[in-house]
Amino acid sequence: MSTPEHQGATAVRQLYADPAAAAAQSVDKIAAARVWLLKEKPFFGVLSRALTVEPTLQVPAFRLLASDHLRFNPLVVLELKFPMLCARLAHLAMHAALGALSRRNHREERKWNAAHDLAIEPLLRAGALGSGATLVNSGIDLPPGASADEYFALLPDGARPDDLWCDLCDPPSQVSAPPAGQFTRQDDGKGDEPAEQNPNKKGSNRGEAPDPEREPDPSTAAEGQGEEDEDNSDSDMPEPSPLETRARELQWKMRLSAALEEEILSGGKTFGTVPGWIDEMVRATIEPPPDWAAELQRSVAMLTRQGRSFLRPSRRMSALAGENGEWPEVVAMPGRRVTPAGQLVAVVDTSASIDSTVVSRFFGALASVATAEGFDEIRVIQADSEVTRDEVVSAAELLFQEVAVTGRGGTDFGPALTQLARESKRAAERFTVVYLTDLDGRFPSPTEVTPLDVLWVTPVKPAKVPPWGRWLLMR
Repeated sequence: MSTPEHQGATAVRQLYADPAAAAAQSVDKIAAARVWLLKEKPFFGVLSRALTVEPTLQVPAFRLLASDHLRFNPLVVLELKFPMLCARLAHLAMHAALGALSRRNHREERKWNAAHDLAIEPLLRAGALGSGATLVNSGIDLPPGASADEYFALLPDGARPDDLWCDLCDPPSQVSAPPAGQFTRQDDGKGDEPAEQNPNKKGSNRGEAPDPEREPDPSTAAEGQGEEDEDNSDSDMPEPSPLETRARELQWKMRLSAALEEEILSGGKTFGTVPGWIDEMVRATIEPPPDWAAELQRSVAMLTRQGRSFLRPSRRMSALAGENGEWPEVVAMPGRRVTPAGQLVAVVDTSASIDSTVVSRFFGALASVATAEGFDEIRVIQADSEVTRDEVVSAAELLFQEVAVTGRGGTDFGPALTQLARESKRAAERFTVVYLTDLDGRFPSPTEVTPLDVLWVTPVKPAKVPPWGRWLLMR
């Protein structure tokens, strides 16, 4: 009676002896994983079914191409447990959906692969599908929830995924499936002569792997090398043209929208309830990024309560006025009354890294937004390593008059924010703080600024994202 270990070894030998059957079985397994994703995790299922799968022995595990082809090693797929395969397909689908290959540009490919893995991992964890991607040579603590571009800037040179997680690039060690010489020529597409009938062929011993210590046959070494080079080339899959690339990007944007719609119709089966950030992610991918002032206005608008008031109509509405311009006593028209639901505070980092031109742009946009949302006054705090100025100014003053900037020392975000947090607690009032800075300074702990809603505004892309609060880039 054979043991389980013996049965497992026999199964492996059978896969090595008949890679064509292994490829067919692996395609069926991927099809089953796609069906499961569509039923249980529809957001990822809609995206994964757009990939064209292609079994091949020339990749270590999985390899995503710019043409939306997914090349995979059949032996790796068959060895993966089914839940892990489902998570792996969702991981690869997110690479394609978020344009990992087209957005790489001239950045180092392995480091970019690692950065994109970090960026999409929270999306999978939110759907209870953590993929388990591992990094090599990262060596630093990285902030959660950043974009792939931000992670790329933070990762050290030499950072890369584990060899079997190089989905967007080739691994440096060229880890691969057993080379083609270990399989029959018929199954590997190199001819119609089975390996058993060619005893001089490497790996012809009943489909088993060759002894690594055995010296290669000189008569076949050149032939085998040429075949391997031919297999590793991408001549059969030419690079898409810029027009094709743009068309595929548009297709993936439409698929993201369809995936979100399917997720909503399913009642949130992927994530339990549809998170707001999923909707924001899809909109940010489908729509162009909004002007930073529009995002600023959205934050300020959350501070207002609008009520209906009845006011006398404007004199310009002459159709309702009498011959001499008088108004009937009963005429009244509905109007808008804005009641602030909190305090709007602008904090300006007056360290030497923020120049006066940036400050003027910031004050101009803030004054316009405040006026549009019904705020007549804005509290303005200037701070570097300490609070240097604290005053309440009118929106018109910010718009038309230059505010004198004092300070120009180092940067510490603690003094201004902790002062505002204490005031917010005493007044039991919500404070929205818009902080203009380059983020190069000391941050207070989140517990010290709990009552505050902080929006960080930076003139240029910072080296690191803020550890808490929201971040907005001036464009």
